[in-house]
Amino acid sequence: MKYISHNEAGMMEPRSLSVFFPMYNERQNISVLLEEACRVIPELGFKDYEILIVDDGSRDGCDQIVEEWAHRNPHIRLVRHPHNLGYGAALRTGFTQASRDIVFYTDCDLPADLQEIRRALPLLRQADLVIGYRIKRYETLRRAIYSRIYNYLLRILFNVHVHDVNFSFKVVSRKVLERIQLTASTVFIDGQLLSEARRYGFEIAEIPIDYTPRRFGRSNFDSLKTAFATLSELLAYRFERWFGLARTPEKESAVHLHS
Repeated sequence: MKYISHNEAGMMEPRSLSVFFPMYNERQNISVLLEEACRVIPELGFKDYEILIVDDGSRDGCDQIVEEWAHRNPHIRLVRHPHNLGYGAALRTGFTQASRDIVFYTDCDLPADLQEIRRALPLLRQADLVIGYRIKRYETLRRAIYSRIYNYLLRILFNVHVHDVNFSFKVVSRKVLERIQLTASTVFIDGQLLSEARRYGFEIAEIPIDYTPRRFGRSNFDSLKTAFATLSELLAYRFERWFGLARTPEKESAVHLHS
């Protein structure tokens, strides 16, 4: 994997853009998010763009707020899960529903300024994914320990050498999503995305991001239950790779040769 500085790449021609946000009980954040997205995204130079909200079974009425915004703005679309399926499932739905050439996602509590997308886009001339990493993390001690262990496991098990695997600021080219296979339901989805991209030979670029801690609501990502579920999915995916159960580039080529 190659690290590409944001100063090394030239500007790219605008194409089409999908921006999506996984949402679960974000009533206090969603209006601020949509207001910011409707201000920033049209200024990025894309004639064709969409703003998707993936509602993962929310129960606080935030989906109704999105419906009202979507009624006023045809670029906004709400996609619902019938009940809470987990963060990974919400991201998989976002990737499936996103239909444009470039796909960006982040969380509803806006951990990064959406203007940072402008800085990430030029890197797609040399990379296939652009991921952000937090300059300051503002983590609890428990979450900091989890993050260090998790990032270490991604390095030794999947050869993914990046600063901040799970930070939710990622820009992905369509060709990556058409090639890889994502199955995770937990926050391992970010690690699986990078592992699959690495396995298929896609280039990953990184940029530093000023992180904004969550103002409203709370995150459950640092709970013991979440950590155990994430570790279980990570190890299951590793075993699938070891025993050849997961799809590989070689298997895919063989399928194409015999089709």
